[in-house]
Amino acid sequence: MSGVNNIDYSAVDTIEATVVNLASGVSPTMPAGAKGATVTVEKKALRYRSDGEDPTAAIATGDLLNVGDILTFDSWTVPKNNWRQVMLRTNFIQAVANTTGAISVHWYD
Repeated sequence: MSGVNNIDYSAVDTIEATVVNLASGVSPTMPAGAKGATVTVEKKALRYRSDGEDPTAAIATGDLLNVGDILTFDSWTVPKNNWRQVMLRTNFIQAVANTTGAISVHWYD
């Protein structure tokens, strides 16, 4: 991946019934130079939406991600895309009530 650098790592260990935003709900938050990311689901299944709307567990709104799944905002394809605006609008929630999910994020320029 010539020209692409891993610029930071973030995580959140408690994704439950309250929506968590990819850019601002992780620690540390999305770095200023991030144009892409890989998000790994660590604990329990999650739902996400990248259109700025909130996913829900109760009525299964949003796409399902299972433990071990990797969601990729691919900044290294040709032509090189800047996924920043999509990442700012991406939200996660638990897929099953009374569970706690987690994600780890690698940010790329």
